[in-house]
Amino acid sequence: MSVDAGNSNYNESNGAVAHLKEPVNPSLRGIRFVIFPDNKMAQAWDFIMIVVIWFYAFYIPFHFGISGGYYTIFNQGFLIFICITNSMFVVDTVLAFFRAYRDKNGLIVYSLKTIGRRYISSGWFFINLLASLPASMLIYREAKAHIDSGRDGEVFDNTQMKIFFALELFKLLRLLRIKKIMQTSEVMSRFWERINVQIALTTKFFFMIILVSHWIACIWGTIAFQQAGTFSYRMLDSINWISNWYESSYIEGGLNPIGWDNAIPRYWLCLFWAIQSITSIGYGNIAPVTTIEFGFANFLMLMCGIFWAYIIGSLVEVVQSMGSLSQEYISRMNEANQMVKDFTVKELPESVAGATYARSSKRVRRFITNQRDVATKHALGAGTTTLDESYPTLSILSPELRRVCVLHLTHSLLETIPYLSSKYLSPEEQADIALQCVTLEFSSAEKFVSHPNLGRGILIFRRGFATVSRNIISHNFLRWQKDLIDQPINVDEVLVEDDYFRERQLVFHFVGFTKAFFVPRSAIMGVLEKNERAWKECARWRYFTAALVLFSMKHSPKACEGFHDCL
Repeated sequence: MSVDAGNSNYNESNGAVAHLKEPVNPSLRGIRFVIFPDNKMAQAWDFIMIVVIWFYAFYIPFHFGISGGYYTIFNQGFLIFICITNSMFVVDTVLAFFRAYRDKNGLIVYSLKTIGRRYISSGWFFINLLASLPASMLIYREAKAHIDSGRDGEVFDNTQMKIFFALELFKLLRLLRIKKIMQTSEVMSRFWERINVQIALTTKFFFMIILVSHWIACIWGTIAFQQAGTFSYRMLDSINWISNWYESSYIEGGLNPIGWDNAIPRYWLCLFWAIQSITSIGYGNIAPVTTIEFGFANFLMLMCGIFWAYIIGSLVEVVQSMGSLSQEYISRMNEANQMVKDFTVKELPESVAGATYARSSKRVRRFITNQRDVATKHALGAGTTTLDESYPTLSILSPELRRVCVLHLTHSLLETIPYLSSKYLSPEEQADIALQCVTLEFSSAEKFVSHPNLGRGILIFRRGFATVSRNIISHNFLRWQKDLIDQPINVDEVLVEDDYFRERQLVFHFVGFTKAFFVPRSAIMGVLEKNERAWKECARWRYFTAALVLFSMKHSPKACEGFHDCL
């Protein structure tokens, strides 16, 4: 179920739904419980969840391999904090049943049944449910029972505790979706759009190095912990790399990795070895001892070679602006940021800027980002681009191969226009008119009547959607247009002369970033003048029909409403 024109109670600015008047369409029942993507509270919640997930990406490995659960059991303040973050996972798992989403065409799917079915069938409900288990509380209760009963032995050295520890690992599964959440986060989008892109990418790779180093350090500590079964001084009685380092390198008063309360010194020692391994420095003062330690060290050295080469290569690529498309995006965004800074007036009245729900600065930045997201691999769009500009390869091909490639790109679109279809036009004529067409890009809340250089024409939507109204001063009918993708608009009226059509022409109001294939009227009339059959058998009758309807609008404005259905 997608947001419909006839039910235009949805406010794009805040994700809210206006009061629904009775009778309510069955498809809208329960819509007051739906959380729309642009809801500001939902955006804030997503950002908080991003922070919580990254916290667990660092906490869980540390919990396993460095502290051994010490802080969870003996620091009640930290335990309360962990319980709060765990409860946020529970809330997020439930909220997902009410989160509307955008489909591949940008339409909002808000049916609770569809949302729930998609959530469960994707498997993420069960993953989120496992991630929400209160493992930390179970560990605390089991440890307290162990201590209060006065049982001998280590608190953590029993099967139940190991099972509870294993349950904590399910929280790391949330990392599988962190990239998608960050891509759809409004806060993260604003951050990436406003910050210098080279600095942002450098920060990203630096963060990646820190995260990988942290994980390796925690795994290295986990190996010693599992072999010794403890972090107390009993650890020195077993063979592991920590006991070996302690006997050969420990100095009284220096760093001491032994003891449950020495988790931080132990972490610095593990991290020191991890960074040595990643950067291939290798001082040699920390060395594997057992078979499993040697096995892990060998595997790590192989993987670190690849990882370090990737990081160095990526940083070099950042310095070189990472290719033409990214370089063009960086340049455009920096230019846009400079332009926004130079705005003499930050907020314009609605009579000047039009009825929009976002600042002009945000619309500019988002338009450039949307251009990048839907651009070809060759270059970003320029608002108006011909086929030759979108696909530079066309300009170097032979005439015949160029014609074939042009038809591959546009044939299915031209077939939707009856008098330009292969029924009346030859492949050469279709290719000729296709080369005169352009691709247009529009930002959210933008209006379009005609192209400033090409005049009127037919719009074939490739992405996004719009509302349509009539340019009549006393009667401005607004109508949602659904399922516009690859459907031509204004097919008949475009044939009517400009002077006759001007007072009753269509006005498009775009909702979200929109990309459309534009067939100019000049190109259409040019081919119809040469192809008499296309004019006489098809276009002529459509011209008469459109002219008659437009004439009737002058005497009966209500005809505007009905005519939308035959666009």
